[in-house]
Amino acid sequence: MKTQIEIGDCFELIKNLEDNSVDLVITSPPYADIIQYGKNIDVKKPTEYVDWILPLFKEIYRVLKPSGSFILNINDNCNKGVRNTYIYELIYRVGKETKIKLYDTYIWHKKNGIPNGGNKRFRNNTEFIFHFVKDQKQLKFYMDRVLQEPADTYKKRMEKLTNVDRVVVDGMRIKNYKKVDAGLVRPDNVFRFNTAGTEKENKIKHPAPFNTELPTYFINLLTDEGDIVLDPFAGIMTSGVSSKKLNRDFIGFELNRFYAEYGEKRINGDIDDEMWVSQYDLEGNFIKQYKNRYEASKATGISDIDIMRTYNRTKFNSFGGFIWKLEIPIKSNITNTYL
Repeated sequence: MKTQIEIGDCFELIKNLEDNSVDLVITSPPYADIIQYGKNIDVKKPTEYVDWILPLFKEIYRVLKPSGSFILNINDNCNKGVRNTYIYELIYRVGKETKIKLYDTYIWHKKNGIPNGGNKRFRNNTEFIFHFVKDQKQLKFYMDRVLQEPADTYKKRMEKLTNVDRVVVDGMRIKNYKKVDAGLVRPDNVFRFNTAGTEKENKIKHPAPFNTELPTYFINLLTDEGDIVLDPFAGIMTSGVSSKKLNRDFIGFELNRFYAEYGEKRINGDIDDEMWVSQYDLEGNFIKQYKNRYEASKATGISDIDIMRTYNRTKFNSFGGFIWKLEIPIKSNITNTYL
C-alpha cells in the first residue's frame, strides 16, 4: 500500500492529480455553521456553502476513473427552529452545473448517536451519504461482498412459500417462483454504522470524524486491492486507516497540519495512548501541558469539568481566559503552533 498525505488546500492540491487516476473519492467536508476545525479552516455559512464546494466536484469528476465513485457524507442543520436547505441546493446544482451523476442516496443511522433535540423535535441520529459516479455503466460495484444474513421474519416467510406465479424476494419481483432456502440478501440503503465515539483513536478530539466502519464499507464495496482512494478533507486520516486495512493506495489532503500528522501516525500504527491537556492563551500561544484535567484545574483554579467540556469542543474551545485542547504530549520545549 502507498500512502500520500499532503498538507494544504484540497481545492488546489487536487489540480495536481492526473485525469482518470482515482478509483474512489470518499470524504466528509466541513459542515456549514459547525464548530471550529482548527486554524486556517473557514467554516462556511449555508448561504455560501454551495458556491464554495462546487468547484471541487468538478475536479473530482476530472480525476475519477470511469469506473469510479464519489461517496459524500454530509448533514444539514437547523437555524431559528427550521431546517437549512443548502444540502438539497447542493445536490440540485451538482446535477445542473457539473458532469458528475447522482447514483444513489443512503442514510447513515448512527447507532450510538448523542442525544439531541428538544420536546418539539425528534432525536436526529442520521446523516446523508450521497453516491456519485462518472459513468454508471462502467461502475465497479461488488454486491457479493456486502450481502447480509436475512432477518428471522424473512426466513420464516420464505419457508412458508410454495410454488407461486409471482413473489417478491429480496426486494425484487420474481415470476414462476420455486421454493428455495433463504440465502444471503442485499442490504437496504440505511447503513447502521457507529460514530467515532466508539473508537479510541480520536484522542486529539477532532470535532467531526467518522467511524472506520463507514469508509471500510464503501472501499470494500466499490474498489479492488491496489486501487487508489482519495479523501480531500482527510482530517485524522480515517479513510487512510481503512485503505491500509484493505490494501488500497491512499491520498489524503488536509489543511490542518496537526490533524494530518496525527492521521499519518494512525495509518502507521504509531499512536501514543497518552494524551495531555494543553493550555494556550486566547491568541493561540502555547503555555503549558498537564497530564490530565485535574492537574490543570489544580494549577489554574478552573473547574476540571469546564476544562473537559472545552477540549471536547461541544460549543467552544476556550474557558477561564484560556484555550484548552487534548493533545499528544509535547516532547520538547518548542511551542506547538499547529492549531
